Amino acid sequence: MKVTFTFDETVVKQQGHTLEDIYYTIKTLFGKYGLPCVSEDSVLAFEDQGGKNDFAHMWTVIMGLTRSDWFLDSATSCLWYEGEKREDVLRKARLRSQTRRMA
Repeated sequence: MKVTFTFDETVVKQQGHTLEDIYYTIKTLFGKYGLPCVSEDSVLAFEDQGGKNDFAHMWTVIMGLTRSDWFLDSATSCLWYEGEKREDVLRKARLRSQTRRMA
């Protein structure tokens, strides 16, 4: 399992942050569960370690991020990979967020 993130640096700066701030925050969240960052260049990526709770821990972090306005505003992608499957988590989170705002 793997999840990748990309961000719009212009939006990040408009929010008063840096890309380094964003990366640090997300790396800290995943690190809390022992899930390593495997890429931190233009794409921030994390992988499971084969632990029995890795799936739940990864989704705990992802769901927390996708419920944050700063994340939804600044992220340009959040992709979940499991085997050959790929899921666009960000698109689904934005649709959920729009539905909540209209309710």
